[in-house]
Amino acid sequence: MILVTGRVHVPAEHHERFVEVATEMCRNSRAEEGCGGYRVYADLEQPERYVFVEEWADDDALQRHFGQAHTAAFMSSLRGLLGGPADVLFHTTASSRRLDPARGLVPVE
Repeated sequence: MILVTGRVHVPAEHHERFVEVATEMCRNSRAEEGCGGYRVYADLEQPERYVFVEEWADDDALQRHFGQAHTAAFMSSLRGLLGGPADVLFHTTASSRRLDPARGLVPVE
C-alpha cells in the first residue's frame, strides 16, 4: 500500500473555495480503482492548516490517479489558494495493524 500525506496552508480568505475543490477531489479520488481512502482534515492546533491522507493499493493505482483529469484540475485550482508550497510525502507500507482494545495489535484483513 502507498500512503500519501499532504500538508497545506490555506489563508482564511481562500477557505470556502478550498473546501469546495478539496471535497470534490476527495469524492472523485475515492471512486477510482485502487483508492482505499482519500480524506482531508483540519489541523486543530494550527489554524489554516489542512492534511490530506490518501491510501492507494499500489504504485500503478497512484500513477493512474495522477493521470486523471480531476487530479489536474485540482492541482491547477490549488495554485491560487495555498499560502505556500504543499508538503507531500509518499510512504510505502508492507503491512498494517489495527488496535483492538481486547487483543492489542492485530493484522488488518
